[in-house]
Amino acid sequence: MSTTPANLAPAADERPQLAELGTQIANPIRATVRTVVQFLVGAVPVLNLSAGITIALLNEQLGVVVLPGWVFFTLNGILVVTGLLIALVTRLMANPIVNGWIALYLPWLAPLKRS
Repeated sequence: MSTTPANLAPAADERPQLAELGTQIANPIRATVRTVVQFLVGAVPVLNLSAGITIALLNEQLGVVVLPGWVFFTLNGILVVTGLLIALVTRLMANPIVNGWIALYLPWLAPLKRS
């Protein structure tokens, strides 16, 4: 006999299967890793190329512009921290409770259910 009150214990048929809620809910770790990798693959080259182009343009306009090596290290570190924040938000949004709230109040952000 269970000690959980009947009104608090969900029936097995009331809980949807995770796969029915969408792939981000069913595989939250995979969704998080994919999101972070996508961000880093796009952001790291863009940041480094744009910084290099900016330095080249400043060299043409102002003469010799030399940035210490720690500047690029710091900029890429900021991207890594941003990637970690994106991972946190992705993982949070993949939580079924949070997903239920999103589906209720922000349905345009909710993942599509499998049909």
